[in-house]
Amino acid sequence: MSEAELEESEEQFPKRFGKYTLLRRLAVGGMAELFLALQRSVAGFEKLIVVKRILPRLANDEAFVEMLLQEARIAATLTHPNIAQVYDIGVVQGDYYIAMEHVHGEDLRSIIRQMRHSEVRSFPIEHSIAIALGCCKGLAHAHDGRDLDGNPLEIVHRDVSPQNVLVTFTGEVKLVDFGIAKAATSNPDDHKKLKGKLAYMSPEQARREPLDGRSDVFALGIILFELSTGKRLFRSKTEEETLERVKSGDVPDPKSLNPNMPDALAAIIGKALKSDVADRYENARAMQADLEELIRQEQLVVSALSLGEWMKTLFAEKLDEQKRMLQEGRQLAEVLAAQAPADEDSLYGHSLSGVSHSGLSTPPSSPPDEKRRTFWPVLLLLPLIAFAFWWTQRPRTQGNLSVQSAPPGASVTIDGESRGETPLDIDGLALGPHRLVLSLEGYEPFEEEFSLSETAPSLAMRPNLRAIEEENGALQVRTTPPGAQLIVDGQVHSALSPSTIGGLSTGEHHLIVQLDGYQRHEESVALTANALEEISVELELSPLREDQAELAVTLEPEGAEASLDEQVITGGSIRTTPGRHVLRVAAEGHRSVEIPVDLGAGERETLTVRLETLIRTGGGSPMGGMGSMGGMSSMGSSGPPGALTFDARPWCIVSVDGRRLGQTPIVNVPLSSGSHTVSCANPELNVTRRVNITVRPGETTRRRISLAE
Repeated sequence: MSEAELEESEEQFPKRFGKYTLLRRLAVGGMAELFLALQRSVAGFEKLIVVKRILPRLANDEAFVEMLLQEARIAATLTHPNIAQVYDIGVVQGDYYIAMEHVHGEDLRSIIRQMRHSEVRSFPIEHSIAIALGCCKGLAHAHDGRDLDGNPLEIVHRDVSPQNVLVTFTGEVKLVDFGIAKAATSNPDDHKKLKGKLAYMSPEQARREPLDGRSDVFALGIILFELSTGKRLFRSKTEEETLERVKSGDVPDPKSLNPNMPDALAAIIGKALKSDVADRYENARAMQADLEELIRQEQLVVSALSLGEWMKTLFAEKLDEQKRMLQEGRQLAEVLAAQAPADEDSLYGHSLSGVSHSGLSTPPSSPPDEKRRTFWPVLLLLPLIAFAFWWTQRPRTQGNLSVQSAPPGASVTIDGESRGETPLDIDGLALGPHRLVLSLEGYEPFEEEFSLSETAPSLAMRPNLRAIEEENGALQVRTTPPGAQLIVDGQVHSALSPSTIGGLSTGEHHLIVQLDGYQRHEESVALTANALEEISVELELSPLREDQAELAVTLEPEGAEASLDEQVITGGSIRTTPGRHVLRVAAEGHRSVEIPVDLGAGERETLTVRLETLIRTGGGSPMGGMGSMGGMSSMGSSGPPGALTFDARPWCIVSVDGRRLGQTPIVNVPLSSGSHTVSCANPELNVTRRVNITVRPGETTRRRISLAE
């Protein structure tokens, strides 16, 4: 953004804009600005919307204005729960705009960023499937769209990317921004222009070939691949390298990056990412059908309610702040509404909802004369007008920063807080000194101090990032048992095994793997450029000391969980102090047991535990009650089922009554009513907590614990 545009963007909010009140700026791009706005009408009608306003320098660009109208015309034909709706298009005092649905949620890029901030290690598989399913439904509707005469529109989105997939706080999935969408009415040679985000293009789009809906299916396959594996698929150090990787269509097996992925999901991703269009899904509905079949086969809990609760947990602090800001904005909007003339639509601008393909209607030449006003209403409005004047003239406490980088896509951190990726416009920065850090894989970090002041509240920064000349390798280490400390060339890696260590120089490295109770493992590892070296280490038990004892257990059925006193047994054995202990074993659908164990000093005891299967009635409820786990009884179901939402700080792996549910946050998991034992284990901290919860019939029980206590 230029200096002139920065000055123009210094607007006081809230602000009247035709029949809308702009509450705050959401984002500024290279072509338009997005605002959160309030639409008000008679009888107390209020509606939050988003206003997309063309930047002033483009208002006289006929080609760009036509592109805006094309976006509105395409989007206005699409009415579907998984596509953000366009309400209106118009011009206010020479500023063109689109008014569209306000989606109260976050885009996928922001969700991933917040997960890193909250130390959530992986995207829940059921939520990634829910998001892909919603995108399939929205794309299928767009691809099948027809005009009023019944002619196929042949719409292709062409920019299905994380920024354009929104997830609401009620668990809905919305596709947005059909700004570069191609339809049958578009220029037939439009595909020759490279539009969209390089890392989310299909091979045919990168080669500038004609496109159909299967190109959007490929882009959705990239998103599902990245959500399911936690790895970027095509993004490289330079745009040229990224484009070449997209054209090649070389896609690794997603299960090689996430072995826990269901085989059916890997097959769906593989089919969506076929380089040859003919081998790909025929359309988005075919991909949707396979995803729905996967949900049935794997019995996954995929629901909007669960996804929405997970989003609310992830963005709890931001939601509170948004609620406060919205309340303040609405109060000030009352002030502006009181000052606005009754015939505000003709005074401020005119709607272009009925715009034809040939062009725009002519705006009114001049506003009508204001109606005469009586003395007393004016007198009553004086306090409100005085407040509005004070608001606009109050001392400035915040400023704005515009950050661009070459190449774009660098992570932006200000004063240690992650803010997004370049290009980025940040409003509401406190005046005073700040520290900016830009980081991008393959480039040296950029750091710079800057300051905002009342006389210079806005600043634009455009650094060129320096590429790292040395090519790096990566090392992935898996250990049996997991949870071992990894040391490479004398440097202790922050994460325990299994873990991947990137950014290592090519050549020989010295690896040390160590875990309490096991012999230290050392070996030399040779790394090659841009390659991942995978190592599996089976640690050997160290000799027992006189003040130690060891218990080895074999459990049936497979998947049963065991703990000695309050410590979870991993890897089939555990070392502890000599003396009397209590072994607890539990598994879903089996009767839990507690076994007293006497361990002698310097001795190794071996036990085999076979759990008894619970006999179930035709209704599926166990007869004779449930077993116990952790010394806490679990009552039989006394009514309809309920649900559990569970979180921990920091993260942990959650098991309920011996059944592993996955990593926190666990949201709206169906459970029978009654008492349950929740196990929360963090292998990095070597901490396990057990809590007893009671699920009430038809209700959701919410619990959050701290492992740091």
